[in-house]
Amino acid sequence: TGITEQEAKDNNINYRTILVDGEDHAAYYPGGEDVYIKLIYHADTKILLGAQVAGKRGAALRADSLAVAIQNKMTTQELANMDFLYAPPFATTWDIMNVAGNVAK
Repeated sequence: TGITEQEAKDNNINYRTILVDGEDHAAYYPGGEDVYIKLIYHADTKILLGAQVAGKRGAALRADSLAVAIQNKMTTQELANMDFLYAPPFATTWDIMNVAGNVAK
């Protein structure tokens, strides 16, 4: 969602990227799957420009949330502070999106 790293390069945008991985739900709950998030954000303002999400469960819903964050020109700090659902079968205490925002700030 948003722009890709290549599009940022092609448009001479001063950007940075981060890649994080985590589980799709609480580690103590059985059947966890990996989720990966790549953020593309403006190097100076930290405004989110693009994101890519990969994983089996919950990836599409996380991509939807990131699309809203990008559309609203949220910063990595705002993403880090967003309040996401916590329910052990579906999410971790700190969602991988919060983790990505924290790594990028």
